[in-house]
Amino acid sequence: MLLDIQESQIGSDITLVSVTGKLALGRESQRIETLSEELAKRGARRVIFDLSGVDYIDSAGIGMLALSTGKLKEAGGSLALVAPEGRVLQLLTLTQMTAVLKVCATVAAAMEVV
Repeated sequence: MLLDIQESQIGSDITLVSVTGKLALGRESQRIETLSEELAKRGARRVIFDLSGVDYIDSAGIGMLALSTGKLKEAGGSLALVAPEGRVLQLLTLTQMTAVLKVCATVAAAMEVV
């Protein structure tokens, strides 16, 4: 399955980006970088990437998430990731990205830290 990205607003100041499919090296995952740049330019300050629909992630995908965090931080915003149980959380933990990125089990938990 290709990467499907849906953007919506939660409340007045949180942007929820629901990601489904494979977050891996290639043109599809570059859409994450482009979206992060657009969100930063639009002034989005609190962003949540819901990765609960991602069934595969590789190092390029993890890199995109770190890059997105940096872009939003530079613009004065913050990013939280929703990664419940499964491969995505395992790889984020294995690569120690959970120490760098805000990773939560649910959207509700992410709303508290973003």
